[in-house]
Formats: sequence, structure tokens, C-alpha cells
Amino acid sequence: MQQHKISNSREQRIQSLFAAQPIFDRNNNRVAVELLYRSDNGITALELGDNRATTELLYNLCSGISSQIAQYNAPVFINVCADFLLSDSFLPLDADNVVIELVERITPDPDFIAHVAAFKRRGFRFALDDFEFTADWEPLIALADFIKVDILQHNYAEIKSHMHRLRSYPLEWLAERVETPEQFEQCKALGFTLFQGYFLARPELVTGKTVPPAALKMADLINNLFRDEPDINKLSLQLNDEPALVMSMLRIANSPLYRKTREVNSVKELIMRLGLDLARKWILMFSVLNRCGPAAAGLVLSRAYTAQQLAVLWHVDSVKQSQFFLTGLLSGVDILFGIAPAEFVAQLNVAEDIKNAICMHSGDAAKAVDIIKTIENAYAMKRNAGDVKADYFAVYNQQQHYVQEKFSGFSR
Repeated sequence: MQQHKISNSREQRIQSLFAAQPIFDRNNNRVAVELLYRSDNGITALELGDNRATTELLYNLCSGISSQIAQYNAPVFINVCADFLLSDSFLPLDADNVVIELVERITPDPDFIAHVAAFKRRGFRFALDDFEFTADWEPLIALADFIKVDILQHNYAEIKSHMHRLRSYPLEWLAERVETPEQFEQCKALGFTLFQGYFLARPELVTGKTVPPAALKMADLINNLFRDEPDINKLSLQLNDEPALVMSMLRIANSPLYRKTREVNSVKELIMRLGLDLARKWILMFSVLNRCGPAAAGLVLSRAYTAQQLAVLWHVDSVKQSQFFLTGLLSGVDILFGIAPAEFVAQLNVAEDIKNAICMHSGDAAKAVDIIKTIENAYAMKRNAGDVKADYFAVYNQQQHYVQEKFSGFSR
């Protein structure tokens, strides 16, 4: 049997995720941050396009792996263009954790205002950014929670006049581009309650690694599949954009091996026909194969199935056997996606025994994975595996053959 040596060349590099500039209250307490698009190639948000820049920034915020990122989870101010606000994809953050900044390049027509009102009813808060006090923005004032004023673009008398005119609205006023102690004091005297600028803090570049979309899908799938009672309706939605996977699963469930009194015609029926344990394994097998090369997918799935069989050999109960399988699978996300397993597991709601096996290398499941990795290295390097039992090699070879057979059936 041909053995494949899989390198970790997919390891992800550190990159710029975004910049974060703190927002302070009157007592110099940091109360929020504004997130700003940043790119390692120097492309600005205007050059990239507001819609794509916002999408990338939110993706990096939600999926980025960084020691810095925890402090920027909430609350955050984010610039949003009209197209993004009007799109159906908006917004993958809890309303309590975000303030949507409506940038000055927006044309506030009736359709746009109606969308703002709809999001406002859902609990989102809005800031009018670089507010110019022009008449066409007046309808949005009643929907706004914050007004951000570039104090270098307006004189203090003008600002004071507008604050007085709008005093009946429950607005918080945020002074932007506060660059000196004198400006800070003058803005406080005017009635500003929030402050941002180089005098207080410059934007900080947040760096880290992004999780590939395929890995995020896998994490979400694992979180649902391995719950005590998976949400079948959610699972159906997750698989809606995976037609090849669903068709393959239906083919398996309708095969003579599983055929009962009638054919399976839905994801829910599919799970019921196969049973939860088998459904988990087939879905994960097809999902991994769809998103990765066959060599990497075969290696990691062979590891998962071998870990489960070692659990059987060691007379571990059925619950633990399932945990061994998932531990084996998760131990290979560096091969599949270039993400350190411990970093990936941190995003998952899995049993403590699995987390300990991955992150602390403790427990019997971790021992099983270590044995399997020794076997893999022995095959890859064509060298002796030390004191690994021959029985364990036999189990690994059987499971590798099993996975290859399944892959072969999947490709037909």
C-alpha cells in the first residue's frame, strides 16, 4: 500500500487583520474601539471598495486567531457602506456588540433610510461618521445613537450651534481627530462625551492568522454534529450549499446496505436512516474530501478511524470511542487547513476530554493519536516505529484501506 508523506506547508503566515483605534470617555477610560481596514499590500479601503473592505474586516474580526483580538470583540465601531447595509448578508455580529458607522459617502435616500430603521428595530446602533450637518442627512438623526464630528473640519461655534439645535435627540457626541490636550479640554467643555484621536491613542495594527472559510464551515459542522442532540434543521441549512455532499450522502443512505422500506429524500430522513454515529462519520468524510486534497484527507480520516478502533481494542465505552474519533480528526487540522489544532479547538464546543487531548496531550485519546503519528512517521520516513505493537500497525492498515475504499466509492 502506498503511503503518503504530508507536509505542513499549508501553515498560515501572520498577516494584518485590521487596525483598531480606541474610543475614550471624559475620564480617559477606553469604552470602545473603531476597526479600520488594513492590508499587507498597502491597498486602501477606497481602492478595494467599501463593500469588500467591510466584508474582509468582519471576517478577520470573527475568524482571526490573534493574541490581541480578544480585546476588540465588543463594542466595536465599524464603517459600513450603503451596498453592504442593503445586502442580505449583513451582519454577522450581535447587535449589542457593534455600532454601525454610516460613512459620509452614503446617499441617504428613502430606501436606505428604511433599511437603517429596520436594523434599528433589531437592536443595532448607528453612528453618523464625519457628520456634515447637511439637510439630506436630517432623516437619519432620529435613528442615530452617535454623531461623530471631525473637529478639524468645523469651528467650535458651528459645532456648538448644531449641538444646541439637536439637543432634543438622545445622541452621544464623539469628537474625532483630537490631537492636543487643549482640543480635548475644549471638546469636553462643548459637551462631547466620547473622544478619539492621536492625543489619546493612535490606531494599533492587529496581526494574526485567518481561518480559511472551509475550516470555519468544518468547525460549525462539528459543533452541530457532535452536540448531544444535533439541530437537524440547522444541519439541513448547513448542507444547502453542499449539493455534492448531500447527493453522495443520499446515495449512501439509499444503498442496499441501509435500504429499509422506503427511499431517503431529505437530510432529516438521511440522519434517521443512518443513525447519528454513522451520519457524523459520512458527513465528515465527504466534507473533508470536498475541501482538501485526497492525500491529506485520507491521512487525517485514517487517523480518526484508527483512533476509534484503538478505543475499541482498549475496551473503551461507545461515548469515548466517538471522542477518540473526533480527537483523531481534530489532531489533523494543521494538515487540512494549516491551523494549529489547539487554536482550532478553541473555537469549538467539544468535550473537555477532547480539548485536553488536543491542547494538553493528556488522556487515552491523546495516547492513541501519538501512537498513530508514530506509525505515520514510520511509513513516511521508511524507518522502524520502535516499540509500537504490531497489532496497532494492523489496525492502522485496515482503517487506511477502509478510508481509501470509501473515497473510491465516493468518486464513482
